[in-house]
Amino acid sequence: MRCPFLREEQVKSCEAAPFRKSVARSSTAAAVERCTSAEYASCPVAPPSHEAHPSPSRCPFLRESLVQFCAATPRPTYVPWSASPELRCGHDGHRFCELFLGVAGARRSPARPGIEETGVAEAGGVPMPEWLHYAPNHLWLDTGEDGLWHVGVDAFVVQVLGAVERLAFLTVKGTARPAVVLTAGGVDLALALGRELPIAAANTRLRSSLDRLTADPYGLGWLFTLRAPGEPGPHEPPAPGMRHGEAAREWMEREVRRFSLAVHARLATDAGGRLAADGGRFAPGFLAHLDREEALRLFADFFPTHDTRRTDRP
Repeated sequence: MRCPFLREEQVKSCEAAPFRKSVARSSTAAAVERCTSAEYASCPVAPPSHEAHPSPSRCPFLRESLVQFCAATPRPTYVPWSASPELRCGHDGHRFCELFLGVAGARRSPARPGIEETGVAEAGGVPMPEWLHYAPNHLWLDTGEDGLWHVGVDAFVVQVLGAVERLAFLTVKGTARPAVVLTAGGVDLALALGRELPIAAANTRLRSSLDRLTADPYGLGWLFTLRAPGEPGPHEPPAPGMRHGEAAREWMEREVRRFSLAVHARLATDAGGRLAADGGRFAPGFLAHLDREEALRLFADFFPTHDTRRTDRP
């Protein structure tokens, strides 16, 4: 499904002009145009043509082409028309575009066609778009509809880490496991999808706009665009260990409870057993209260680089 703001236009330009400018055909009046008539000979800009057989009724320096532009931007920029699958506007990858999300008002997540905003559920205080697949290390995968998939981190990662200081992409192109390293509190967290897939692009802009990763992890904070290697079977996840729908929500609730218990255990240890666990949920940004060794132990348990845990764990 292409972006509803993608437009196409026939434009013309003059190769003899000192400054090339593309002009939309629909914005000019044919009655006053000299370029497509014999009147071009009186144009002060066009020099004499040296073509072997110049057309007597059309300027030889007139060039026409088909272009595309975005109607959501206040100052449209014409780009040559292309059917390339890398063009985000031409497929449902436009749902992750900043302009589309801003105009459409879908700031929380790029909704799938036919799914209302209520399609974003919540499990243990963690928002979870229902159409996504979730990996054991809290990466999400959107399988899309046009052969391109997207990968990012879920809101649980954001709540645990709080502020992210650095982001490094281990691979930005080619067939590999999509992998990144997030640095928070001076500690590096490596996250990788449990399957090698053809990587079409990485959202490298995040490296200078880390607030997008934490403020909009399911939208502008996406990490990778992947080429689908082929549709999985009806009961086969797109990558090992991934969960979807009700199974994903139940798993997330268990993860939140398990992490909260780990927090309570740490508090009890620090206080010499004098503090009783109140059963409350962990506070966002809890990582800032851990030393490096504690953070690494939690990371190894909750964000495994390799899928070492059973998918049916109770």
